[in-house]
Amino acid sequence: KSKGHRVGRVGMATDGQEPYYEPISGQEEGEEEEYTLPEGAGVGDYAAYPYRACKNYMDRFLSNFGWRFAIQMGVMYTIVKGILSSVIGLVQLSYCKKSLHIDGTACQTMGAIAQTPWAIKGAIGVVSDAYPLFGYHKSSYIIVAATLGTSAFFYLAAVPVHTASIAAGALFLANYEIATSDLLCEGKYAELMQAKPKTGSTMVSFVWGCFQVGSLIAALFVGPMADAYNPQIIFWICMPLAASIVVPTALGYLADKKVPEGKEGIDWALLQQYPKIVAFCLIMATVAIGNAAIDIIFFDEHMWQAIYAVSAAVLLSVLAFLWLPRQLAMCNFYMFLSSVLYINIGGAQDFWFTADESCVPGGPAFDYTYYNTYTAVVGAFTGWIGILVFQAFMSGWNFRTLFWVTTLVQVVASGFDMVMISRWNVALGISDKVFYMFGDAVIAPAVGMFSAMPGLVLTSKLVPKGLESTTYALLAGFQNFGGVVSSQIGIYATQAAGIKSTVPCNFDQLNTLVGVCHCLLPLLAVPLTFILIPDKKMTDSFVTSEDELGGGASDYREQTDEDDDDDDTKGDIELAMLHEPLHSPKAE
Repeated sequence: KSKGHRVGRVGMATDGQEPYYEPISGQEEGEEEEYTLPEGAGVGDYAAYPYRACKNYMDRFLSNFGWRFAIQMGVMYTIVKGILSSVIGLVQLSYCKKSLHIDGTACQTMGAIAQTPWAIKGAIGVVSDAYPLFGYHKSSYIIVAATLGTSAFFYLAAVPVHTASIAAGALFLANYEIATSDLLCEGKYAELMQAKPKTGSTMVSFVWGCFQVGSLIAALFVGPMADAYNPQIIFWICMPLAASIVVPTALGYLADKKVPEGKEGIDWALLQQYPKIVAFCLIMATVAIGNAAIDIIFFDEHMWQAIYAVSAAVLLSVLAFLWLPRQLAMCNFYMFLSSVLYINIGGAQDFWFTADESCVPGGPAFDYTYYNTYTAVVGAFTGWIGILVFQAFMSGWNFRTLFWVTTLVQVVASGFDMVMISRWNVALGISDKVFYMFGDAVIAPAVGMFSAMPGLVLTSKLVPKGLESTTYALLAGFQNFGGVVSSQIGIYATQAAGIKSTVPCNFDQLNTLVGVCHCLLPLLAVPLTFILIPDKKMTDSFVTSEDELGGGASDYREQTDEDDDDDDTKGDIELAMLHEPLHSPKAE
């Protein structure tokens, strides 16, 4: 049994004390034996199967990671990332319309500012690794972030906010808590999984299961509450949820070791080991925060926002090719460009779908219970179906085929929006709620999974050994910044198209905008698939050394293990699923 840690003076783990996990007696640590039905199983065995399988699963999880770590991960991924992040995304529309009384472009600008912390995860990782705050690399940062996030929710709930830029700043802090806590908890459970490689599927299932449960809980109450009350009241619910992560973290359930005396300062050796990666993370964070500052200062000057965002995208893309291994840079650039080319015009679309009769005569006029709750519940199930279909039928495909096929399916899914905006479904006698529920609401989540999974798996194969977490945070941040750039361009395009989402409304060019931004421009990524994406199958491996990352060399050593193709792909999918999904409209 390995030596662990126990709660120290300030409630965090210190060396040489009580184990933070307690293996269950009768089962060897790291053993992964799933429950199966006995031979000749009867009706009672089948009826008891769900309970026995769940109990077996939790026994295996607790034997490997312990009840304390289970509580830490449960709070993080059910409450903080599951409920809180979903609430922020779902409540934004009703908060903009009913509380702030702003139009679609202002609402989308607010959302772009609020999502900025997801683009600076690389810098958060570098800082936390290099400098132990109050002696801890993870716990102290989580507690500080949670304090800021809780304060932000209190401000949003208690203070009548009438300015979108101020609301955006508070939501920025709320997202900072979620992004920081998520990244640092990822780092800890990835560390434990590396120590116990046989437990990968157990941890993946627990994290994603908690996240899905939390997302579903958020969807169930946000819509009805937004319809019945001022959406501002929802932030009162968020405040204790944001503070919840402080309790297990302060009690040492994350098992974050305190650094030895004499090593409390900055770890310059770590920063000097990979100077280009460190510089890239810090520059990207500076650029992303600069984008948020430009949005706040020039809140209604959407052309300047778009110019800055595009210029920043060009700068980061050039630096990626200069400082990252060539194959990694090419794949990352493709996924970044794919995010940018699917121009986000959600501000205009959301307002059109939920506009009343005075704004869009004869329009869908969806209430928030339908638009936020019912569609989210259906989308959750179709998203899971997308994962199952991907692993069952597409996990052995060529990467290039996967990317261009999912792009085409994404374009087809966007066609449902155009049909509704043109009112063709009504002409065919199909109601808006029926058509939307069995159209975009069902297709989009599955398409989001189809487009996200190959990118995550490819990234998992390309990250250099020994620097997986930092590289993942960097690449995820870069691609999330692609979503920010897409949103900035979409805000300017919405304004240029003359769309007005408040009375007197004007959505005359919305269908054209959807056709260009969601159908035509994404197709430009198809030919780039054959230039930037390697001609490899999902079962092939890409290996790179640490020296290549530090020196920016351009070539990878490649290897293919034909005997263990299926196991390798399964492991890559599990590794990919551990990391942050991209924050794009379709992915959400």
